[in-house]
Amino acid sequence: MDTQDVAQRILAQRATRYNEAGPSLAPAGTARFHHEAGRVRVGYAQARPGQAAALVARVVQYARGKQLQVQWSVVPERSGEEDLAAALKEAGFTRTEDLLLMAHAGPIEATGDTRVTIQPIMRWQTMLEYEYGSRQCFYDDPAPLEGWVQQRATDRWREQQNGWYRYYAALLDGRLVGGCYISLFEDIPTLMGVYTLPEVRKRGVATRMIAETVNQMVRPDHDICCLFVERANPARNLYTDLGFVPIISTMTFTLGLR
Repeated sequence: MDTQDVAQRILAQRATRYNEAGPSLAPAGTARFHHEAGRVRVGYAQARPGQAAALVARVVQYARGKQLQVQWSVVPERSGEEDLAAALKEAGFTRTEDLLLMAHAGPIEATGDTRVTIQPIMRWQTMLEYEYGSRQCFYDDPAPLEGWVQQRATDRWREQQNGWYRYYAALLDGRLVGGCYISLFEDIPTLMGVYTLPEVRKRGVATRMIAETVNQMVRPDHDICCLFVERANPARNLYTDLGFVPIISTMTFTLGLR
């Protein structure tokens, strides 16, 4: 696997999500933008030498003028982004994510807990159960509000119906104990949302789930997949054991309204 080529392909496919107009940043540099309700997302910026602070100040001025929160994604390995993390911190941004992009080539030779079955989610009720588990694990919320769960499960169901993602459930003795999903619309698919319920962790459930989903997805002429993991997340050790290798870093910085 050519890790440099993989990194460039993944960055190129993710850059297409930042495809909307923003302020003119000349002569400090350039950036890409995506607008959401009450927020502007910034990414793939390139600051000219010594101009990172000026670039950040121009975006902040633009966002405040429109009463928008700013969420800025930085890939420090990219040319022109080396100084952005420091400039964002100096401008009052808070780092809210520190992700490591990892990639894998070919099938995964691992079995995990053979009592666990991995199935595509084909029923609305299963998607609802998936979302309950997801919120419990990712939001540390043992009793998530039903309205939130219903809405997000509805969104996920629509995404799958549109062919954007494929969702999977891990079942043990017929009970949903974990889940994950894979993007289907990208050049290199991304494995996302991997979780297992606390009571079944460290039993090989995640290993079986990741191996099954990756092995269903890869084929000889299209055998690379990737995932993002928090740099400090212990799950990174599992991904390494399964053959995923680190490619690039992605940090997210947020600035609220003032």
